[in-house]
Amino acid sequence: MTEKRLNNSIFLMYLVSENYKKAHHLSNLEFLALNRKYSILNFIADCPDIFDSMSSDEMVAEIDDYVSAN
Repeated sequence: MTEKRLNNSIFLMYLVSENYKKAHHLSNLEFLALNRKYSILNFIADCPDIFDSMSSDEMVAEIDDYVSAN
């Protein structure tokens, strides 16, 4: 993975997690508990291209779909 792609993945992990926490009124600790259970940040890191062109609402919906499928 190139440094640019790694930086983009990290930024998207931050952006998606912040949008998700805001949409569901979650604290950092609550989000981290969900992440431990569902590996949300790994999911984002594995497919950053999917999230790169999404709106905030679409990002949240994608994570909701991922969590409900697992």
